[in-house]
Amino acid sequence: MKKIFLIFVFWFLLIITINKLSVNLIPDRTSYELPFKVPFTFTVAPLLNMDGGHYLDIACNGYFVKGGFDLRVFFPVYPLLVRTLSLNCTINPIIVGLLISAASFLASLYILARMVSQDFRFKTLLLLLFFPTSFFFAAYYTESVFFLFVVLTFWFLSKKDFLKSSLAAAIASATRVFGLALTPALIFEGYKYYKKTGRFPLAVLLSPLGFIVYSAYSWLQTNNFFVAISSQEGWQRSIDLLAPLTTLKYTIESALNGPLPTYDSPFVYPVILVEFATLLFIIAILYFSYKKIEMSHWIYILGTFLIILFGGQPSSSPRYALVLFPAYIFLAKRLTGAKYIIYLICSLALFIFMASVFLRGYWSS
Repeated sequence: MKKIFLIFVFWFLLIITINKLSVNLIPDRTSYELPFKVPFTFTVAPLLNMDGGHYLDIACNGYFVKGGFDLRVFFPVYPLLVRTLSLNCTINPIIVGLLISAASFLASLYILARMVSQDFRFKTLLLLLFFPTSFFFAAYYTESVFFLFVVLTFWFLSKKDFLKSSLAAAIASATRVFGLALTPALIFEGYKYYKKTGRFPLAVLLSPLGFIVYSAYSWLQTNNFFVAISSQEGWQRSIDLLAPLTTLKYTIESALNGPLPTYDSPFVYPVILVEFATLLFIIAILYFSYKKIEMSHWIYILGTFLIILFGGQPSSSPRYALVLFPAYIFLAKRLTGAKYIIYLICSLALFIFMASVFLRGYWSS
């Protein structure tokens, strides 16, 4: 546990260092006018860039339409935790939210380390920590809380505790829509258990319950059961049966077109290339890891990939791929020697670039 904590501290200090140095290289777009006073504003405010401000709004004001955008696209667990632990935002909800992110990620690292054999533990954690978008684990985002419930799902699943596993998955599905990718993995493990024992663990059917409860709440508020999905179109994300083709076409064309004069910063095109590379990364992991990792892990990766495609969300794929922990375990076992070092250096370089862009207020995923 001590080693994991030290690795975590090093990673967090690296993010702070990037924040400190990048301001000298990149024009700053970050707004430092926060609705609550916080110490070390220069360090804290960038962690709320982009969607972070929306989560703060939801935590303190509930769901509403903000500037024409329906905030119900953001799932409730993270802002609900912030609201609850900040005593309805009477305790500084910014500090509370960032502490939730940090504590959740640290707990995730500990559980993930327990899931990996000693030989590959350190390599796996480094691959995760230096993934190009891992800085989102420190931000005012859902990533850390979601990742915690994902690894808890598979931790309990490895113990054949289907009830606890399904409850963790249910909370994950109320944290982000990608929690639904856990359901087919649980059903598969339930089927394996049925073949062995003749009893199917019905508890696995609870795994999408969080999504269902949030959808029911949305229906009571808006008369639309799928408002969290349908509202995505207002955020320029097409959702339909042809979305996978549209997503792939858009991603490939954007990468091939090169920098366009309509882009509002020189960082748009490099981020597009990272998005394109991320989709290729997921496809490669799915291809090379098939039958080489636990099938439930592979199904989870596939489910996440399908949600990315059908959700028309290529622009956030580097962030969505961040929580695919089986990929890090697979790479830790497959990459050795110089290949591992080269991969890690490339990943770290992209991490520094993507973190710099995000912390200065530019879109990065």
